[in-house]
Amino acid sequence: MLVVFYVPFLRVWWWLVAPLLLSIELRKLYLWWINWDYYYAKTKWYILEIIPPKEVLVPLKAMEDVFSVLWATFYTSASWREQWCEGVIQPNPDWMSFEIASIEGQLHFYARVMASHRHTLESTLYSHYPELEVREAADYTKNVPQNVPNEEWDTYGEDYKTTKASYLPIKTYESFFEPQGEKIAAEEKRIDPMAALLELMSKLGPGEQYWMQFIFFPLMLDAEEEFNEKGKKAIAKLAGRPEKKHKSLSQEILDVFWNLVLGPKKEGSGEKATYKWIDSAKTEENDRELLLTPGERLVLTAVENKVKQPQFFCNIKGVYVAKRENFNSVHRVIIRSYFPHFGTTNLNDFLFSKVTRPKTQYVFRKRIPFLRRRRMFRNAVLRFTPLFPERTQEMAILDPEEMATIFHFPIKVTGLVLPTMARVESKKSGPPPNLPT
Repeated sequence: MLVVFYVPFLRVWWWLVAPLLLSIELRKLYLWWINWDYYYAKTKWYILEIIPPKEVLVPLKAMEDVFSVLWATFYTSASWREQWCEGVIQPNPDWMSFEIASIEGQLHFYARVMASHRHTLESTLYSHYPELEVREAADYTKNVPQNVPNEEWDTYGEDYKTTKASYLPIKTYESFFEPQGEKIAAEEKRIDPMAALLELMSKLGPGEQYWMQFIFFPLMLDAEEEFNEKGKKAIAKLAGRPEKKHKSLSQEILDVFWNLVLGPKKEGSGEKATYKWIDSAKTEENDRELLLTPGERLVLTAVENKVKQPQFFCNIKGVYVAKRENFNSVHRVIIRSYFPHFGTTNLNDFLFSKVTRPKTQYVFRKRIPFLRRRRMFRNAVLRFTPLFPERTQEMAILDPEEMATIFHFPIKVTGLVLPTMARVESKKSGPPPNLPT
């Protein structure tokens, strides 16, 4: 009967019902158009090459402070008019990337940043590293055909994320120090995990390129609140604090009844005796003293330190591009040797994303890996997140200390020689203020 009723109704009033049903999808299409075809299309980007000095003796705390400044710079939100009329992307309208590229063994550090944030980035870097140089450069990803993989070129890439809960931190740079009792130079006490990565990247030969990209943007309000709430629950669980449960009305009435019948409970004897009313919400766990092992205490402290800091969504991407006759299956996974430095069994570590990694499938054994390699290459060229347009899935959540640990400028390491890396050989200074003009 309902079908018989609705068919004549829709036949007459379809022109009124159809727009209402289509309005849901029209909203998505409109936001896609104004965000990516209008706002993003007119956004100007700069590729900046960063040339570190010959010796970087500045502590890694400086790089942590650089990321803290960038977090405050990129933490922006849009009003209703900016979102719907100007196309400002929500959430996380602004982002940037630090990058390391090995072009046939030649090492380069880059940053890709919006034009509106270029001045802030340069000022922050110069204030912490006065001897480095920053200059505008061409996009190195344009040096190869843009339809890779093709008949002449092949590619392989992996996106990396943390394997455990986001509130658990990785092992940070504070752990890469020799014991203070050893009588060695201060710069030799620092162990730089990036040294091994750069050494491997410098071994690439003709027709080979390897790109490492650290694409990041801050957590906005909703994601930040969700992250903090999970962290607080984890801290309470590690500390043995039970969750606060509200008593029902019947339970409260029962407590009052037994307090009137039995009176207060006596604890102790003599002058030290105390009296407590019955409270069913308390358990034995509340009364016993909490005993934490050294490992549990370490995890609790690490989680507390991470939760109190600002956080970034971070996509760590490693892409290998080479001519087919020069393609080396060993070089395509260079990035895998880098992340074991930061993993521990009781905290967090990194692993490649199984969702985006090009691999052989049970069905469409050639087509699916081909499409994944092409998507990986496209995302590297555009600096997009792994599952674009979704911008938060398959991403790591890291604080400034963790970001500075995995990306920083190489320090002076005894015995490490990287002749393929461009470095500033001499100090530069500005003209004297009293120079006549």
